[in-house]
Amino acid sequence: MMGDNYAENMTRHASEAQRLDDQFEIMTENIGYLIHPSAAAALPDDPRIADVATGTGAFLLRVRELYPNAVLDGSDISASLFPPPSELPANVTLTVMDIKQPVPQELHGKYDLVHVRMLVAGMLPSDWAPAVQNLSRMLKPGGFLQWEEGDFVTLKHLRGRVDSQVDALRLIGRSFAKALGERFSHGWNTIPEHMRAAGLNPAPKDIVSSDRVPETREKATINGIQPLFKWARLMSERGAPGAMSLDEIERLEKKAFEEIKSGSYVRYDMHVACGQKPIK
Repeated sequence: MMGDNYAENMTRHASEAQRLDDQFEIMTENIGYLIHPSAAAALPDDPRIADVATGTGAFLLRVRELYPNAVLDGSDISASLFPPPSELPANVTLTVMDIKQPVPQELHGKYDLVHVRMLVAGMLPSDWAPAVQNLSRMLKPGGFLQWEEGDFVTLKHLRGRVDSQVDALRLIGRSFAKALGERFSHGWNTIPEHMRAAGLNPAPKDIVSSDRVPETREKATINGIQPLFKWARLMSERGAPGAMSLDEIERLEKKAFEEIKSGSYVRYDMHVACGQKPIK
């Protein structure tokens, strides 16, 4: 039985699928590319690409626009956010796989690119190194592992104008960070080290602000607080120690949205790590 750490703190409802699709577009706009330039320069015209923790398959569907002849395989620990198979293009396949377990032998040495994005909510501190080892085995010689994670340890909610309010945003942000702080302290800052240990040659890490494109600030902040309030309600319904009441959450959420409309927004760093398997 695979343990779904993500579902312990988030939800896998249809509304989460839409939020993840929106998050993907916002993050991609701020990063500025889908595939790290080091990997993009080396990919063939018909690459084999795997997207791990694929969620709704958004990355693969966007990559297909760049590489229409690619073989595109996505996997996730749960299929609950996958689109119906009838809605997928013929060269896109989605399956269930837990990257914390050894990768099936038939996937070894198969891919030109293995991609992962924003897995931190589903990872424990001890999961990162073996996950990188597992995914590195999926690469062909010369293939690339690309992994994007956010540094939520230094996340800030900021005033966009002098008269902007930010108290509710900071309160829910601190509550979430306190609960998941240990998880947030790992991964984004250690992936290149794990890549080296797995025998990959890391490219220089790219670090991009989540608000590099100012026009995305409001929609990124709205997108980012939705899972925080879903988490707060989940903890309240479970009777978790120190959880807010549902009435308190309702009032805080209303105030947080008022603060966003007043101009307040979120900022954190996005780390893009990319490592290449040596050509033997």
